[in-house]
Amino acid sequence: MKAVLIEVDVTGVDAAEGIAALREHIIPAITGMPGFVSGTWLTGDAAGRGLSLTVWDGEQHARAFADQFGPGDTPTAGASVTRCEFRDVAATA
Repeated sequence: MKAVLIEVDVTGVDAAEGIAALREHIIPAITGMPGFVSGTWLTGDAAGRGLSLTVWDGEQHARAFADQFGPGDTPTAGASVTRCEFRDVAATA
């Protein structure tokens, strides 16, 4: 399995609106993608950096996801992807 860690700059996003867009649009789009296993989304920290960690059944599906939500992309108005990393999944619980 592969994991994709994405950091998003959300400093220009109203927190309530951003969470609503995440829950209503972004997460359903991601969870419906082929190879999706699981995901966790974290709110922005004091510096305005939100994180997502998604797990995929293999590299092909993980890369297809990252191609849609990679650095420079804007998953919602006012937010922008600043970092995207691929990792092997060592364990889940």
